[in-house]
Amino acid sequence: MSRIQLSFQRKKQRILDGLSKPEAEYTDLSPKGSVDEGIQDLIQEINKLDGFVTTSSCAGRISVYLEGRKEPSKKKDDGHHGEQDTGSVNNQPAQAAVPGGKGAGGKWLYVSHDPILLPSVPSSEDMHLTKLFGFTSALAEPSIAVNNATSYVRVAFEPMILHVMTASLKHAQRVLAAAINAGFRESGVQSLRNLEDKEACPMVAVRTSGLALESVIGYLEDGKDISNVRCVVSEGYLRMVVAMINQRFEANTERILRFSDHLLKQDFGQSLRHGDEEVWEDADSRRERKRIEGLRKSKDLHKQGRSLLPPPRERDSILELEGSLQTMDLLG
Repeated sequence: MSRIQLSFQRKKQRILDGLSKPEAEYTDLSPKGSVDEGIQDLIQEINKLDGFVTTSSCAGRISVYLEGRKEPSKKKDDGHHGEQDTGSVNNQPAQAAVPGGKGAGGKWLYVSHDPILLPSVPSSEDMHLTKLFGFTSALAEPSIAVNNATSYVRVAFEPMILHVMTASLKHAQRVLAAAINAGFRESGVQSLRNLEDKEACPMVAVRTSGLALESVIGYLEDGKDISNVRCVVSEGYLRMVVAMINQRFEANTERILRFSDHLLKQDFGQSLRHGDEEVWEDADSRRERKRIEGLRKSKDLHKQGRSLLPPPRERDSILELEGSLQTMDLLG
């Protein structure tokens, strides 16, 4: 048995206090600003387990965004070199970012954590997705050269990502095993500090790149207002991409369910109270304790003449003990 560090318990409580706030008061750094509905049940179940707490999550989403621009590096008179200037859209300040990010002039055009409903028989004049994604027209011929001054519009699907802080490496191993078995192949334990610091709280990132999808669908020329963003693909192409993303939503949901089954149905053990101290009893220790208790109970029943079986010996294997106890139950 290993004791759950007090530092972990305090960190977990602070996180749970934040999650317990009313929805109107809760906010986070995601575009949505709150916990995704599709993953709330899983987060609640994980946070009920001793030794585990979720710190950030995304259930999976489709997004269309104007990427940020990479500004030329400029030397500063204060001796700091290689710093990037921040960009802006419509005189609004933004954080610096490299191409592919949403900062430095970038903007979210569309974000959803649910599949997009597509008509079974779309009209040839239907421009639903083109307008939904922030374009005024479709299929404009690119008339620009590829350079750092141009921002591109991308449509992307990102599968579930979940960060779980754990009380020990043994706890982290259980989350990681469940994630890998469920298909989140790129999951891992973050920071090698966990190997040396006994009080560290290992963080497990549950993720996969296998379901991810991204495509360039438009651009914005340097210096132009966001209203001039241009689409370079047809409505039919957007329908094809969205149909592919909807399939990935289904596969993502299946993997989330498998992860939940693998993680929540494991025999994690339990926390025991020894006086004023909370001690963690892992599954192996719990099985050994139950084995010894079963041996003791069987001996007591034999001494009282209530058992029809010979007293089990201490060297009996767990399997032999379980078989004996099952026989006792059958005999009443």
